[in-house]
Amino acid sequence: MKTSRWLLPFTFGVDMRSIEYAVRLAESAGATLVPVSLISAPPKGARLEHIQQSKDFLEAVQHKAERFQVPVERYEVFTTDVQQSITTLVHDTRCDGIVLVTSGGHTRLLQDEEVKRVLIAPPAALVLIRLSPPVGLTPALRFSARFLSWWRGLWGRQDAAQVQDEGAPDVEEPLWIRTEQHPLG
Repeated sequence: MKTSRWLLPFTFGVDMRSIEYAVRLAESAGATLVPVSLISAPPKGARLEHIQQSKDFLEAVQHKAERFQVPVERYEVFTTDVQQSITTLVHDTRCDGIVLVTSGGHTRLLQDEEVKRVLIAPPAALVLIRLSPPVGLTPALRFSARFLSWWRGLWGRQDAAQVQDEGAPDVEEPLWIRTEQHPLG
């Protein structure tokens, strides 16, 4: 039986919660995780903080993968075109899925524009993880979220984001996880 291989791309913002959920999902699916740090390399050279974030990301994934006994193959790539690099890496590393993570309406591990480009032209099946928003919203944010939810409901919009009550358990679960098959173009 063929083991699934999932590409976990990274360009910005080491988020331990997202990394842990990606590793745990790979564990439950029996998939090999292929974390790839894509470092923007303009003509003048890469910025030191991007290189450090890259190292931190790869070490964090390695640590979580060892903890959950998930096989990993780590890569660090200097690139001027993130989308093209993701497409190339999917084919070169024989990955059949790309893991994308969102939380609270924002993307994690990649910039919003990079995620949009992957969603528009996915080079492989997408493994989408949508995490609940971070716990601990201030009362003002909680009120505004409830107001917006009421307002969207009033106008017939579907399923506005729910805000956790203070009495809710501290266990965080992904709200949805789905894979999609796309023909390779």
